[in-house]
Amino acid sequence: MVELTLDRIVSLAGDWNDGSRASEQFREIIEDEQTTTEEIEAYLLEAMEGTEQYHNRALQDLVNNIGRRLGFEVEYGVYQGRSDTIGYDGHWVSTATEDDTHLVVETKKTTAYSIDPGQAGDYMDELTTEEGIDRSQVYGLYVIGEGDVETVAQTVFGSQYRERMRVVTAQRLLDLLGIQEDSGLRHDQVVDVLLPINAVDVGQLVGLIQDVIEFREDDSGIEGGSTDGGGTAGTEWEGPQTGGNAVQGTISRDELRGDDDTTVAVFPSQTSGVEFLKENNAWGFVHINQQPEYVAMYISDDVQQIRYVARVKKIVSSTEATLARTLESYVGDQAEFDENKQVVVFEPGSLHELEDPIEYESRVPYSLRYTELGRFKEAETTDDIL
Repeated sequence: MVELTLDRIVSLAGDWNDGSRASEQFREIIEDEQTTTEEIEAYLLEAMEGTEQYHNRALQDLVNNIGRRLGFEVEYGVYQGRSDTIGYDGHWVSTATEDDTHLVVETKKTTAYSIDPGQAGDYMDELTTEEGIDRSQVYGLYVIGEGDVETVAQTVFGSQYRERMRVVTAQRLLDLLGIQEDSGLRHDQVVDVLLPINAVDVGQLVGLIQDVIEFREDDSGIEGGSTDGGGTAGTEWEGPQTGGNAVQGTISRDELRGDDDTTVAVFPSQTSGVEFLKENNAWGFVHINQQPEYVAMYISDDVQQIRYVARVKKIVSSTEATLARTLESYVGDQAEFDENKQVVVFEPGSLHELEDPIEYESRVPYSLRYTELGRFKEAETTDDIL
């Protein structure tokens, strides 16, 4: 539950306009790497249920923030059109494609009023002209809060923009973020989902993916077990203990063993969370739907680096994990116990501090993200793997 609601922000900071204190404060909150997806969802629900103008504007900011969390470079648009700027709600850029892909994003809280694809189409044309972008690299994306999305999709399908414009609900966009965090979608795969051939309502595709994932979870669950090879054998780790230190020294990324497509799960942590790593030779409490070969830890606060790496031994439910302290003692910043989440247990002797940590540039893992070992080894900054 978010502590600072939209209503509270307005009461403290005043009117919510372009460049206003309220807008700047809200964007600062949702861009904070410690703000969870669950908190974004709570804000989204509040924006959808509200009836004031600032609820619409908060929704616009939230949609852009979800785009950022999906790995796009995001430029916030304007709330109210003016002659000196393009009037889109957001401009998203993906560098995952051979030529950068641009999305002109329009957010509509409801479909109670008719939506004209020509508006976003004009913005696409203006962007193409002003930025000198190849027209084939520019798409439109309508994000709908609630209402008859099928009618909007049919309107787009019957227009001249049917090949260049997509429609999705805000909830489905948030679902896609959840799929990315839990199931390993890379950013380039996110782009493929949002821009498929011969599909306008991409929300249906997101729903299909979600159904398949839930079916697989129900059918097979998560299997534990050891991984093959990798890591450096340690002799000093004797199991979880208060004040313990499972870190076996330092290691360079080049020393990590595995194929280039080996899966690396990247988790975020505050500095306080490092104590959990060291005491337990594990990381928790998290939602994770596959067993990666490696775990890497991005440390926020003043560190802002991917600094630790370990080989995964198994994944267990939080209630079954053997930890240094009682489960009830894990509260607050270090780790928040949740009986519905899991603990990722590392191979003994495999937790190391990186000699060549990956520095923050502009992208951070707000929650679980996946990458490949080849990219992880070669990365110069976080932008290269997120």
